[in-house]
Amino acid sequence: MSSATKREWKQGTDLPYILPVDGGMIAVRLKAAWLKADRSGQPLLLPPAVRVLDRLRALFETRTSPTPGFIIRLREAMELTQEQFAAKLDVSKMTVSRWECGRMRPSKVAVEKIRKLQHKAQREGVRINA
Repeated sequence: MSSATKREWKQGTDLPYILPVDGGMIAVRLKAAWLKADRSGQPLLLPPAVRVLDRLRALFETRTSPTPGFIIRLREAMELTQEQFAAKLDVSKMTVSRWECGRMRPSKVAVEKIRKLQHKAQREGVRINA
């Protein structure tokens, strides 16, 4: 986000935001209700704005090994329960739970399936709700 954009922002207005993702950029407009001014008047992101940005990162990142947070955000962005997400990946709900808690990492085969699911979500235009 450019400093000019931050300086021009006024509380009660939407904020244009540039999200860097894997060498590219995604332009997002953060709703005024998701922001408030900090002591210096700069925009402070409230939890709904952070959730939207996290979900966008989950949809468009292509790390080789998905982190627990990435898996949670991707699943939430797709509005799936752990059980539904597990069914799409041909694993158990408990396996997804272990991935999300960081007790276990997905196998190479599972990572490939997660990436395919991620790309399918991108193509279908998954809606990002706060």
